[in-house]
Amino acid sequence: MNIIVISGPTACGKTKKAIEFCKKMSGEIVSCDSRQIYKYLDIGTNKNGVLLKNGLRKIDGIVQHLTDIINPDQSYSAADFVKAADAEIFKILNKGKIPIIVGGTGLYIKALLYGLDYSIPKSNKALRRELKTKSCDELYDELLKLDPQAAKKNKKNPHRLIRALEINILSRKRLEDHYKLKIPRYTFKHYSICCTDIETLYKKINERCKCMIRNGMIEETQKVINMGFKENCPALSGIGYRYIVQYLNNNISKNDLILKFSRDTRHYVKRQNTWFKAQPDTKFIYI
Repeated sequence: MNIIVISGPTACGKTKKAIEFCKKMSGEIVSCDSRQIYKYLDIGTNKNGVLLKNGLRKIDGIVQHLTDIINPDQSYSAADFVKAADAEIFKILNKGKIPIIVGGTGLYIKALLYGLDYSIPKSNKALRRELKTKSCDELYDELLKLDPQAAKKNKKNPHRLIRALEINILSRKRLEDHYKLKIPRYTFKHYSICCTDIETLYKKINERCKCMIRNGMIEETQKVINMGFKENCPALSGIGYRYIVQYLNNNISKNDLILKFSRDTRHYVKRQNTWFKAQPDTKFIYI
């Protein structure tokens, strides 16, 4: 066994479970979260522990890798994650410890475990400029004709809609065709947390979204904008942050912000559950 993977939906207790594993097995955490990679955004991405001077985090005495690694205006792909995670896994193994991969970004986990199709096209500046002139709804409608699955998964995220369209147009293949299972890259055990009482999880999510707003998520967003990052930068396109931008522009009320934030998070959890239940080589931990 080279690595352990702990996956599952938002708010299911992945980090807590990972800490238990690390303490029992002398492990270190490698974050697999497409939101926690961004600097300066801690509250809305639910980062844990303390950020150290060396760029790592420490949670209850356990080291965590791959949070706070890029600026809010930078893009980050599954291929970027695999390259970075491979490097951190190598370092952890060399210390005689167990890498514990923890997160809810299913595509990153799948890419790490089974690899990517490196025929996937790189970003095309001319095409991307053209796509950026379209609204989120227009991008969604266009992708829906080419790749319905990718369109529905990324309906409210213009950055991901653009990338999915880019891949479809340039390769003439659907997004999922680039991520078909291959021979595993690691010897691993994959545990996925599955909540049997989904309504209780939804209530927990609703309360957590309210708590994030109370704890300064709005102020955190404003601070990033004040630093010079654009309102539509990749980091602020994430769940919650995009509605805070609308709130700051007086386009929605705080109550609407919280309702939409909670709703989108619940919908995301539903998609995460569907994704992880379909993954092979996975043992489910029911809570």
